[in-house]
Amino acid sequence: MGPKESSSTKASEAGGEIEDPFQAPRSSFWATFSDHGVEMRGAEPVPVEKRTDTRFVNVFTIFATSMTSLLPIGIGSATTLGFGMTLRDAALMIVFLQFLFVLPAAYIITIAPLTGMRQMIQSRYCFGKYCNVLTSVVVTLTVGGFGVTGSINGGQCLAAVRSGTLPVEAAIAIIMVASMVIGFMGYRVMHFFTRWAWIPTLIAIIILVGAAGDQLWQQTPLTAETTAQDYLGMVAFAAGNMVTWSNVVGDYACYMPPTAPRLRLALYCLFGIALPFSLLMVLGAAIGGAVFTIPAWTTAYKAGGIGAVIGNILITRLGDFGRFILVILGLSVLGTCGRDIYSVSFNLTAVAPILRKVPRIVLSVIATAVIIAVAIPASRSFVTSVTAFLSIIGYYAGASVTCFLTEFLYFRKGDPNSFDPKIWNDGRALPTGLSALMSVLIAWAFIIPSMQADWYTGPIAKKTGDLGFEFAVVVALLAYLPIRSLEIKIRGRL
Repeated sequence: MGPKESSSTKASEAGGEIEDPFQAPRSSFWATFSDHGVEMRGAEPVPVEKRTDTRFVNVFTIFATSMTSLLPIGIGSATTLGFGMTLRDAALMIVFLQFLFVLPAAYIITIAPLTGMRQMIQSRYCFGKYCNVLTSVVVTLTVGGFGVTGSINGGQCLAAVRSGTLPVEAAIAIIMVASMVIGFMGYRVMHFFTRWAWIPTLIAIIILVGAAGDQLWQQTPLTAETTAQDYLGMVAFAAGNMVTWSNVVGDYACYMPPTAPRLRLALYCLFGIALPFSLLMVLGAAIGGAVFTIPAWTTAYKAGGIGAVIGNILITRLGDFGRFILVILGLSVLGTCGRDIYSVSFNLTAVAPILRKVPRIVLSVIATAVIIAVAIPASRSFVTSVTAFLSIIGYYAGASVTCFLTEFLYFRKGDPNSFDPKIWNDGRALPTGLSALMSVLIAWAFIIPSMQADWYTGPIAKKTGDLGFEFAVVVALLAYLPIRSLEIKIRGRL
């Protein structure tokens, strides 16, 4: 819920007066939504005088609340179920890699209050208006994919409350429709919701740990020793979890003033994402590692995935009270999915600029429908789907985020004023984006032979394990520096 918008606001940015590019809907129908607190602003940069959110801890609560849910538990279960790692190895890698890979996002979120720009608009100053469409497509799929993952986890839990009464498919639809309300309302409502929603979820998770704790030691013995390939596969998996946040974090701080304390924002982002995500991924890894040792858990897993296992733990130990806790856990993904719907509604306008004419709230409804349509079939092969999804997006995020940070830190000297808001939608004035696009494509020439997935293993990966993410970062950096330097020399400007 942003401030009430006008179509002629003037703002002083980047050293000059600019006109607010946002055009408020003239129809009385849409104006009614705005009057009732629905955020109508789309991808347009937020003028300085509208950046009034000084509750900086919102950065921590929006991430911590959305991460304190079933999403990281489900993803964490894939480390033992999908990669076949021991709980000890999985836990060590989870904690280290999650904190490492969220560092770029922690830095990038500090740029949003200085520019008033959402993340995909900032990306235009590296990828250009038109080449940025590719990045926007990938980021939209990424954010939507997390929404799919969260809705599946929540749907499985709700379906397990009373087996046979609520299909997983219907539970997914219920969760996404409820989440749509949060994403539909916008920035302020979303921040308000996440400020408090973590409390019941945290209590429910503590009860879950208490109910399952005396069984988690029964980890399935490994039939083969964990290899270097498995560990390298975890790197790409963890990168898919964390690096991808660098492509959306600005969406949640663009209403904050330029005077926002950058270090505090960075720390709020770092600990808001990595701390709860790591701890709950370790819990998921522990549950996943015990699934095939405890017969009741095995039966539940085969019937309804990791959500059904959680249901079995709570109901067999706590009876009807366990069912109540299961409902809370199932609904814990509302903040996660609502946040994802919110970001997707903006990214769609970057994918297809003509959609700027469509009110953001309509795009939220469309995003919800698409996520439901994808989540229902994906729920039938969850572990395979999530490991493949996170690995692939991790490769692209590694290359695209490297290009963006190189552009901002090296070529623009870390100066946010170089993101001139006057040209945010001007394809001719913005960089061509060809340097970034070429660098990403060159990186993919190395990623493909070095990547490892269930459906494809490259020749390099067969010998060394998954090196796709490492090649994505290194090759994108080495390619972008000379190509972008040449472009600037030819154009005579950034």
